[in-house]
Amino acid sequence: MGGLQPIPASAYNVAAQLLALKAGVDDHEPSARVHLRDGLWVTLRAARIGAAGPLPDDRDIAVTIEVTLPRERADVFARAYGLGAREREVLDHLVAGCTTREIASQIVLSEHTVNDHVKGIFAKTASSTRAQLVSRAIGAR
Repeated sequence: MGGLQPIPASAYNVAAQLLALKAGVDDHEPSARVHLRDGLWVTLRAARIGAAGPLPDDRDIAVTIEVTLPRERADVFARAYGLGAREREVLDHLVAGCTTREIASQIVLSEHTVNDHVKGIFAKTASSTRAQLVSRAIGAR
């Protein structure tokens, strides 16, 4: 096909998820986060485009590909390691570069409680430092 690259399977997957959503077979959002290489993560999303034809689902499907934000990568990391709601909140602040004092102030906890949450995150993720945790959480090398 004239030197064109093949369409990645993940693009077909999110398009199929859009069809499943519209058919009422599944209720998950038609999107996926994919790790490509060298710490590069992308988010794929599917949507219908163009004017509606005689049939409601007669429009083409477009799949967009965009660089995944660090916070979105941290969300995948948090879910993969089963972090609780407060641990996820603390992780979000760590990814943003906040200190213990700043986190405690922003989410109205004592610094001691924040440190307890950080220790819990370390235990669940086998991380030993905040820098290592953040690097792993955002998919950096």
